[in-house]
Amino acid sequence: MRTSADLCHFFGATVILALLLITTTSATTYQAGSNLQSAINGAAPGDTILVAPGVYDKIEITKSLNLVGDDAKIRASEREIGIKIQATDVKVSGFNVEGGFYGIHLVGSENCTISDNTVTGCVQWGIGLVFSDENRIENNVANFNGLGGEGWYGIYLSNSNRNLIRNNVASDNGEYGICLFPSCSENVIRENVAERNDYGIYMFTDCNENLVQKNVLSRNKNSGIKMIHGCSNNQILENDISENEVVGIFLQSGSGYNVIRGNEIADNPVFGIQIQEGPDGNNTILENNISGSQKGIFVNTDGNHAYKNRIFDCVIPAEDRGVNQWYASYPEGGNFWGNYVGSDEMKGPGQNISGSDGFADLPYIINERARDIYPVMGESVQPIRLIDASIYPARAQIGAQVAVEAILESKHGIAQISARTKNVLKSSVPNQYIRMDRSKENVYVGTLQTALMGEGRYAIVLTAKDAKGNEMEEEIGELELLPRSGWNFNEALSQQL
Repeated sequence: MRTSADLCHFFGATVILALLLITTTSATTYQAGSNLQSAINGAAPGDTILVAPGVYDKIEITKSLNLVGDDAKIRASEREIGIKIQATDVKVSGFNVEGGFYGIHLVGSENCTISDNTVTGCVQWGIGLVFSDENRIENNVANFNGLGGEGWYGIYLSNSNRNLIRNNVASDNGEYGICLFPSCSENVIRENVAERNDYGIYMFTDCNENLVQKNVLSRNKNSGIKMIHGCSNNQILENDISENEVVGIFLQSGSGYNVIRGNEIADNPVFGIQIQEGPDGNNTILENNISGSQKGIFVNTDGNHAYKNRIFDCVIPAEDRGVNQWYASYPEGGNFWGNYVGSDEMKGPGQNISGSDGFADLPYIINERARDIYPVMGESVQPIRLIDASIYPARAQIGAQVAVEAILESKHGIAQISARTKNVLKSSVPNQYIRMDRSKENVYVGTLQTALMGEGRYAIVLTAKDAKGNEMEEEIGELELLPRSGWNFNEALSQQL
């Protein structure tokens, strides 16, 4: 005979078993028919719906579901939403969404996973999150969206926080590859590709504490990354930002206290990094490789700190119109400047102790108030390099023709080249200019007519400019001119041999 304790144990176990049966049997996996919305409406929260290949109308999801497409297409009209989600714990994968005003649109949704979908041809955005937090957007393609008059975005976040945007492709969209506007914080934007948009990644108005890491942001029509109107405390780390048509990274209008670190910023024609407008600066720029721009780093705000960067092959490596710091305290040091040629014979905080320490003995001068006290030593990377030069004869009678030859090496090709004389003793003597023409690859020759020159010693100064605007000016040797009488040709010739 069962005691009351036995009965309690029995009924308790029965209740637990019943709950387990409900839990295990409540989530069902089944195949959808041709009416996908009907299948969604009839599903219970937690169900998985498998969607076969085919073309389906727009759908709306308002409950927790797992929707798995197998080359399934969603087509919507230009004023409709392809897939609208307004729920938590929704998973959507494996769909091609074509057309529609929005492609995949989450509003007020949390803890959803949108993965392995392709979204193209939408009027506004391909994938959008509005007032939606803690979602995962992974492994999707959002290309060719927003190409109409009112559209812009591949992937769009608005008032959405703590989302993971990872390993997506957002290219060839009307304006932005990935856009955050406004008030989007603590999102992780990582390992995405955003190319051939106007902007690769764009943050606008109070987007703070986001992580932008290891993305490829190339060949966009304006910027790789732009942050404007109070976008602060973001981390821009280890991205490949190259060949954007204006600027690599652009911070504007009070976007301060950001960290820009470890990025490869190459061949952005106008600026590598541009920081301007607004009272806030205080951005930290370190350990980046910046090359191939007209201006490597351009700053016209105050309080920014740049150190441990490699800045080379830029026409103007740095332009500082504010009050900023270009080095860290010794022994952390400053930046490597590709156009700086210096020596390292001294060490110590004051560079006044005998011995080398990897920093040049003299500062790198940016302007009258901005300088790098500890420029990092390394092989100079000169955009135009003089390989060899000759002046023949180097001692001649007035009236003789003097041949000048120079061999140059230039990454971007020589656009302009000339030479001139400079009187060594009499600075008032007018310079004589020498036209230089290319005779063969990397070799340039010119002839100096001396008939109207006076006797004396002249330095020959070569000036060259490449296609990007880099300039080189260097003395390549001296010419001694003798008066017309009392000059011996054989003696002059023997001195050249």
